[in-house]
Amino acid sequence: MSMEIQVLSPLILSIALPLGLSPIAAFFGRVIHPRSAGIFATIVLFFPMLFSLLLYQAISGGAVVEEKFSWIPELGLTFTLRLDQLSYPFYLLITLVGFLSTLYSIRYMEHEGGLGSYYSLTMMFVAGMVGVVLSTNLFLFYIFWELMLIPSYFLIAYWGSGNARIIGFKYFGMTHVGAVALLSGIIWLNSLYGSVELDVLRLALAGGSPAMLGIATLIFIGAAVKMALFPLHSWLPDAHAEAPTPISVLLSGVMIKTGVYAYARIIIELMPAAFQQALPIVTPLAVVTVFWGGMMALVQTDIKRILAYSSISQIGYMVFGLSLQSSIGLTGGLLHVVTHGLAKSLLFMAAGSIMHSTGERDINKLGGLMKPMWFTASVFLIGGLSIAGTPPLAGFFSEWMIFAGGFQSNIMLYTILAILGTALTLGYYLKAFMYIFARGEVSGTVREAPASMAVPMGILAVIILLAGVTTPPITGILNMAVARQ
Repeated sequence: MSMEIQVLSPLILSIALPLGLSPIAAFFGRVIHPRSAGIFATIVLFFPMLFSLLLYQAISGGAVVEEKFSWIPELGLTFTLRLDQLSYPFYLLITLVGFLSTLYSIRYMEHEGGLGSYYSLTMMFVAGMVGVVLSTNLFLFYIFWELMLIPSYFLIAYWGSGNARIIGFKYFGMTHVGAVALLSGIIWLNSLYGSVELDVLRLALAGGSPAMLGIATLIFIGAAVKMALFPLHSWLPDAHAEAPTPISVLLSGVMIKTGVYAYARIIIELMPAAFQQALPIVTPLAVVTVFWGGMMALVQTDIKRILAYSSISQIGYMVFGLSLQSSIGLTGGLLHVVTHGLAKSLLFMAAGSIMHSTGERDINKLGGLMKPMWFTASVFLIGGLSIAGTPPLAGFFSEWMIFAGGFQSNIMLYTILAILGTALTLGYYLKAFMYIFARGEVSGTVREAPASMAVPMGILAVIILLAGVTTPPITGILNMAVARQ
């Protein structure tokens, strides 16, 4: 069942509102008051989140929502946005975290300069991510892929900490190389089949082609850089750790998941033969990524770098799940995108709360925050235990499905190694929790995070707890997506 819409409606507005109104946020910040820019951006980004919630019923019922506009007919291109069962969880995650991180920014960023531009770029960043998961042709997909990159570079380089300009340049350079590899694969596809429309390519590639492995390799490189899959991960720890915390939330919570989406949408869905050929390389890379990220997180003392390396490790689980010959494994890999996105966004917000209240990010210099920051301690523990796969939190179900899929696919060694990786995850999160909250005594006056920072953390924590009680609202949609692969 498909719903085709020809007027301005939820999908196009999810992109047009933040993209078109971003100059107004810059104007508010410069002319009226910096905080007014944050309030305006939060209101604007509320609507894409609202649209994602309103569209749940249609998507869960099996419908596909499509919005089509004339674009470049001479090249056979239409500006078509499509929300189906594969793209919906990504769309929901991007719009929810985009809204909450902007609300979180209002107090967290209040002492920074140039906030009008900051909020304007944040809105563009969110619009780019939404566009990536809704595009139905690869040319438009690439345009939005670059739209993610450019504003996020400026957000890191101009509002980040440490050597922000150098780190921003490294981030831009590495991810742009990945984008060029992605574009090369798209051009190669177009040269062979005369189209970049996903529907046309799906039919054209059904029989396979000798060139598919080369094309899939280029596209996989582009996706792997964005995901920070080992060994293309080195940009992530610096960029995610030194970006302003609300942008770290967007980078680790949702942006790297667009690489997972590209892997699922383009390679697994369009190029199944090439996907099968690549599995002997991709599967061990995923397991190595799990352990490399986990071991590096275990030896860090900077709280944001712990979370950044954790993201690398968890990407390994997502790719491992998506690379299994099992429907439950595929569903688990996609579900882990959502559960990790929620928990990692919560953890970065908790880290920002600690930094905002204490001015410190080295866990060796922190301690005794359990009493003065009990709320932050509680949500940090919920987020960390969820990512570690502790029942009955949301992350347990996604990881359990991944491991069940691994055993069903009869790759016992890799699955056992992936299970052992959860011990690393639990280790570095419990270590961070003990150092920050449980041991020692706090020095000086420390207060809990202000309400506009606490509310987004509370919302994410509640969702994680509720998802631990019941996952069918999302797994039902993901099962339909996997059945169509």
